[in-house]
Amino acid sequence: MILRTAVPLALAVSALACRSISPPPSAIPDARSAVDRLDATYASVTGISGSAKIDYLGGQGRVRGDVSVLASGPARLRFALTADVVGAAGEVASDGVRFVADDKGHGRYIVGAAKPCNVAKVTQVPLPLPELVPMLWGMRPHLDGPIKCDSISWSGDGHYVVMMSRGGPGARAHELHVTPYPSDWGKPWAQQRLRLLGVVAWTQPGDGDLVYRVTMKDHQATGTAKPIVDPDGLSPDVAPSGPQVSVELPRQIHVEVPSKKSDVIFKYSEAFVNPPLIPGAFELVMKPGVPVEESVCE
Repeated sequence: MILRTAVPLALAVSALACRSISPPPSAIPDARSAVDRLDATYASVTGISGSAKIDYLGGQGRVRGDVSVLASGPARLRFALTADVVGAAGEVASDGVRFVADDKGHGRYIVGAAKPCNVAKVTQVPLPLPELVPMLWGMRPHLDGPIKCDSISWSGDGHYVVMMSRGGPGARAHELHVTPYPSDWGKPWAQQRLRLLGVVAWTQPGDGDLVYRVTMKDHQATGTAKPIVDPDGLSPDVAPSGPQVSVELPRQIHVEVPSKKSDVIFKYSEAFVNPPLIPGAFELVMKPGVPVEESVCE
């Protein structure tokens, strides 16, 4: 009797696994509307602060450790690392133009332009900061200049596939995977908030090569960070960098760059949006007498 019931049950599970998911009753009509709805969902988010586990597989082998993240769009970033990711870097800060790394393991500072090849030495993710930083809180990559919204289609896996690129020759094509919040599934499309489930970048539209793939999951409601308050009252309070909001942020972000053999997973254990930003938050004060090495890469 057990065998008789087990076979139909297995077939039922298999059928459910292969079932295609239908689009929401009110479907988004075009790619521009989808990008606008995604932007509207995160319009009040200026950045993120949090703590995460980092799991990196690349040229150095496998590295696991802890990282505190402070990021503000589109390209300012500060990491405090306890893993051996850059030598034994203590902290890394970039204002989007220059970066400074405190390489404690080698008793030096590393400085350089915030180019993808240099940023990779810090984050192990060789992406332009304007593309990487917003994705740390589940937003689409920031693209300079006018944006082309080329096409939209529905995947039976339960999300829209939206093709977006920057206007002009030689621009990458970005494939966005977006889906409504579960609580907004039945609302008119113009009222739906959207989750970003992933980004795939290609060298060019149509038949380009894969540049990177970002997968986002474990979305959770996330609120605004608290202000910084001096308990002694000697310094003024520092307010959050944006309004009080609650948005869904992915708690796991997986970034793959095949050409660089870079594979990084961030898992947030704690996260807040619109963190207060003290003056110099994205700068490192370098101690006198410590050697400074310029990082030059192409």
